[in-house]
Amino acid sequence: MFDKKKNAAESYGVIGLGRFGTALVKTLAAAGKEVIAVDKDEAKVKAVRGYTDYAFVIDELDETSLKETGMQNCGTVTICIGEQIDISILTTMLVTKLGVPHVISKAASEVHGEVLKRLGAEVVYPEADMAVRIGKRLISGNLLDYIALGDGVEVRRITVGGRMLGKSVR
Repeated sequence: MFDKKKNAAESYGVIGLGRFGTALVKTLAAAGKEVIAVDKDEAKVKAVRGYTDYAFVIDELDETSLKETGMQNCGTVTICIGEQIDISILTTMLVTKLGVPHVISKAASEVHGEVLKRLGAEVVYPEADMAVRIGKRLISGNLLDYIALGDGVEVRRITVGGRMLGKSVR
């Protein structure tokens, strides 16, 4: 069973092991975090067992099966189900009901995202976010990466050369 003694803020749940969910499990595990990974596909669960000891096959996402995995002990649970909107919404509702303090849900559309927000989840749009990042990088020749902080504020990593090389930002 999942270690309840560890700080809940340091433990994560990932529901849905497609490309997004699997990459998330690998990233969190590489950072030394405890991760509970859940999917209905046994092959996907087996694929992440090298990264976490807490990988479970769940055929029916219901409150009882989620509790049996220890999902309620996580500080953050990410629902990585985008295409099956009904299952995504119901799972988000269940995880919120379990009392998980931080719930992140992947949305496939704006309407889907709005419903998830109303359930109390932080909503992410991975495909749209990546498209924006690539677009901004293509438009700006010196942009390496950026993070949008909100309200039009961005942190940008750019290449510098010429007279700026070796100088401080000040």
